[in-house]
Amino acid sequence: MIQLKFGIIGCGWIGTAKHISSLCQHPNAKVVALCDILPERMDDADKKFNLAGVKKYLDYRDLCSDPDIDVIHICTPNALHYEMTMAALSSGKHVHCEKPLATRSDHAFEMVNMAKKVGKRLTIGHQRRFFSSVQYMKSLVESGEIGDIYYAKALDARRRGVPTWGDYMSKEKNGGGILFDGAPHSLDMTMYLMNNFKPVSVYGKVMNKMRHETDGNPWGVWDHDKSNVEDTGFAMITMEGGAVIYLEAAWLINMLGYANSTLLVGTKAGVDMQGKDGNVRVNKIYNGKMAVMEPEIMPQMAALVGKFEINDRNAPAVEIDNWIQALINDSEPLIKGEEGIAVVQIIESIFKSSETGEVVQIVSRPSTD
Repeated sequence: MIQLKFGIIGCGWIGTAKHISSLCQHPNAKVVALCDILPERMDDADKKFNLAGVKKYLDYRDLCSDPDIDVIHICTPNALHYEMTMAALSSGKHVHCEKPLATRSDHAFEMVNMAKKVGKRLTIGHQRRFFSSVQYMKSLVESGEIGDIYYAKALDARRRGVPTWGDYMSKEKNGGGILFDGAPHSLDMTMYLMNNFKPVSVYGKVMNKMRHETDGNPWGVWDHDKSNVEDTGFAMITMEGGAVIYLEAAWLINMLGYANSTLLVGTKAGVDMQGKDGNVRVNKIYNGKMAVMEPEIMPQMAALVGKFEINDRNAPAVEIDNWIQALINDSEPLIKGEEGIAVVQIIESIFKSSETGEVVQIVSRPSTD
């Protein structure tokens, strides 16, 4: 049986709860090395997951150069993704980089081109593609039931949902606020369902109207004087072919929230994730009349993932399994590195549009083919 050896850079919450946890469940994976600037984090992960004999590094460059490692997972603040991914790829490792791929589009292109240059795989932590709702919506799109999709909404508008830990409040380390937190997931889900990762223009606005409103946040209060990131972002994005995506993202906003969801409008039907308990809801003309349906999803999804049950709670494990199977079979994972470029281009353009008040045209860069 093939067993790949993994190194983890960043042993915080995402590195342990998603990556190490999922890898330790997988028969084809072994975590052999950890890296973190805080030794106690590595010690805690070692103890929690019983990582017998695991190596521990304080410098990510040392982990990247370890010849015993096949694959590196990067689970660090957003601004570090570029330099760490480039180091890992240059050392001949496959790379799983947490979302977003980068905080600058030129960096994202370099990362993808480096992977192609060295002949290694690069994927991104967009595990929400593996939600049962998203996979069901994808099946509707591919069957033609939705028709030609010409409008979509990418939503992550939380009534109250400000992450008060880590580096989320630092533009220097996180790249931004909500636009580099929840928005990448919503944008990726939407473009994946549309099968269109080619934005051509963006008109956007970022705001920080609610930075002092700490009451009611389920994750506690924050020091608003130390925050220099946006809490809200809106954008109208035109895609190649003319379809439009409206992005609505907020950490806190005085309306009923729509956490990490998407809505598609096609010429035959519309579909969203606003049914009971977040279930898929299809609206269409049925027997000559307007109808709204909430299909039973889980039985129809069971055959898609083999022994890994597809559900929202288990989506990270399904994503990691898809990644490992791609490495073993030398095939493309569902989440391709080049698809992450579009997310970064859009977010970068929203900031620029908000600053200038102008529509930003997205200029193509050197080919990643």
